[in-house]
Amino acid sequence: MEDHAELAHQIVTACLNIKGGENVWVHSWDHTVDVASEVALACRQKGAQPLITISSESYWTRSLREISGNVLETLPTHQAAALEQTDAFIFMIGPRNPVDWSNIPSEKQELANIWFLESNKYMDSWRMIAQKRGIRMLGIEYCLVTRERAKALGLNYDRWRKVMLAGCLTDQWEIAQRASRLAGIMREGSDVSVETSFGTRLKFRLAGREPTPGDSVANEEDAAKGVVKFLPSGFVEVAADEDSADGTVVYDVPIPARGGVKTERLSLEFKGGKVVRYSAQKGIEPFEDYMKSGQGDVDKFAFFGLGLNPGLEHGFTQDDKVLGGVTIGIGGNEDKGGKNRTAGNRHWWASMTKATVKIDGKTVLKKGKLVL
Repeated sequence: MEDHAELAHQIVTACLNIKGGENVWVHSWDHTVDVASEVALACRQKGAQPLITISSESYWTRSLREISGNVLETLPTHQAAALEQTDAFIFMIGPRNPVDWSNIPSEKQELANIWFLESNKYMDSWRMIAQKRGIRMLGIEYCLVTRERAKALGLNYDRWRKVMLAGCLTDQWEIAQRASRLAGIMREGSDVSVETSFGTRLKFRLAGREPTPGDSVANEEDAAKGVVKFLPSGFVEVAADEDSADGTVVYDVPIPARGGVKTERLSLEFKGGKVVRYSAQKGIEPFEDYMKSGQGDVDKFAFFGLGLNPGLEHGFTQDDKVLGGVTIGIGGNEDKGGKNRTAGNRHWWASMTKATVKIDGKTVLKKGKLVL
């Protein structure tokens, strides 16, 4: 409970700056009621008025299986009315168990709302009200840390929980400032090189696209744009020139997948922006499944990112946010303003450590240390 109180203070004060008189909607899963209650209490201590709603895993899953698509896509009038009176929306991310998408009809999968970023009629209606109302929105990824998910991913639950909490409690304003500076460099930059001592030698070009700075500070400007923030966070990503990547990427960090499988030392060779060869020392199957099961541009270079959160560690589920890490992704990047198209914006990404990154000849990362 002490951890929850500290987390709640970070959410309410540092991330959302909840003020007296504001209406705050806190949406919880059944396994996150304790966290939601602590957040609601912290809101009341600020003089705000919280509303807690709860969704059970069973209800959510059975709704997707048994309820008609027309009903699932409709934003109920009472939810819309509550949203019209909301100043900040805080949602725990779940459910407790990894979602078994094979048990959900394919035509219903796009109607599943977990991240409040999904594309369907329900979310379109939600976003229209949220943006018009200027609602500050924050998703709590810390709530993904469950014993069930840890077992499925082959992770140490206690260590994962400790790392995620540390990532949540780090200085979010400092992360936001670093993200802003790096986004400016990426926005204006062109030629990028990434090198590591363990085999990465990659060159590519940026395409003048708007970078995505990932911080956990949800302000009025974000609300006006309908931006959803997440905790923990800490990264800058950009959709690069999809045809420009040439060279080799070696991911030195094991990549966890469902079933406890970990892909170790995955190596990708790019030519003209396409993956032309790949290998791994161990656990290649999840990556092979990705490459073989998708349609469209699943094998195309997609995006590049830098991690900024000093509280997180590689080897868990937030590798793209670890301070000094470099992320290279392939596949769909439509959500980042890119031109790659895949079913459901399907993509693959992983992060590497101790890389040196240069943008237009200027070093921004040297052996995993930011140079700003």
